[in-house]
Amino acid sequence: MDHTNGRNHSGRKQWNNSKRSQDRRGRREPATKEDIENQEAIRTFKMNTPDCPMCGKPILELSSALSDKTTGAPVHFDCVLEQLQNTEKLSPGQSIVYIGQGRFGVVVFPQPHDMRNFTIQRIIEWEPRDKKIEWRSEIAGLYSQVK
Repeated sequence: MDHTNGRNHSGRKQWNNSKRSQDRRGRREPATKEDIENQEAIRTFKMNTPDCPMCGKPILELSSALSDKTTGAPVHFDCVLEQLQNTEKLSPGQSIVYIGQGRFGVVVFPQPHDMRNFTIQRIIEWEPRDKKIEWRSEIAGLYSQVK
């Protein structure tokens, strides 16, 4: 690099970001007592892994779990999907997919190679929309520490 005009050998302007990078480093403020308590609460909550009532295995990712229809306890998403596939009567070409908010849909893909185009033929309400799920509210309360 030619040090007289700030350009490299190809004539392009060369930027020196080392000063900016140094300014960004070390600007992290020390954790407050409240931050430490919040992190500890999250760690404790993650260590308490409930067992899935459908398969008996621990639920390691509560964020992807659904609630059991009868007890409201967390269940594996895959266990719910498997149960629905075993109990719902599907016609050829129909599939069960998760459509959000605790609901599944029986869908048809007119062109099986194009998963963007589909028709929902029936909605399966797995989680009641009007009922607040306690364990999910606890997760949200731990993770969303908006001040």
